Order: sequence, then C-alpha cells, then structure tokens
Amino acid sequence: MLTAAKSLYTAKASATGGGRANGTAKSETTSFTVSIQPPGSESNTNPEELVALGYSTCFLGAMKVAAQQIGKSGPSDAAKSFADVTLNSTDSKTSPFTISTHLTIEDTKHDIDTLVAVAKQTHTVCPYEIAFKGNIKQSFTAIAKDGKSESW
Repeated sequence: MLTAAKSLYTAKASATGGGRANGTAKSETTSFTVSIQPPGSESNTNPEELVALGYSTCFLGAMKVAAQQIGKSGPSDAAKSFADVTLNSTDSKTSPFTISTHLTIEDTKHDIDTLVAVAKQTHTVCPYEIAFKGNIKQSFTAIAKDGKSESW
C-alpha cells in the first residue's frame, strides 16, 4: 500500500460532445485542445492515443529516477519509448471493454542486462506503471545498443 502522497501537479481536462465518438477534449491547464473520434479515424485522435502519449513520455522520464535508484546511468538522450495501448472488447456485461499495453524501450547507450534492470526498476517509479499494475494486461520489450532484446 502506498503512503500518503504530496501533490506535485494536477492536470485538468474536460470533454464535450460525444465523448470518444465525435467529441472534443480540452486541457483546462494549457491551450491543448483535440477533436476525439473513435479508433481508426486518421484525422483525429482517440483516448487510447492520449494514454499512449502520456505513458511513453512518463516511463522514459521515470527511467532516469529508476536508474539512479539502482546505481546505473539513465537512458541516453536518443532513447525512445513506444507505447501500444489497445482497446479490447470482452463478453462481460459489467465491463465490456478493457485496455492492454505493450511498451518498447530502445536505447543505444546500454547493454541488454542494464537496460532491462533499469526498465524493471521503472515499474516501481512511473506513476502510469503504478496505476496500471494489476489492473490491466501489460507486456514489455527492451532493445539494447547491440540490437539484443528481451521481452517480459
């Protein structure tokens, strides 16, 4: 169980119209506004894309903190994270939809063992990871400087 947390920042947003079908999402803390369409629409975005954007950037940033915690150097400035957030349908009447994620980390700075160690430590630091853990299906791939990869 997590201890009480000190608030560092609160993002505020609103949605109008049809929600995920022909709606608009707007940040109440910045000037960011986006038209929302169902998945598959190329001209606008959808909620899964917004989660993928936040997740990939948060995880990459949290890797720096995680690396320090285990005495390793953080990811290079050229490191990349790729988040796939998938909307799934179920046969449940109470929970007809779920999401699942696959995150890929590429870094030309580290060997595979170091990159995996840092990525696994990041699971304990990244707020998205903490929120997702035990609530959605997740998978991961790390790709190191020599092209070696590991998935879990």
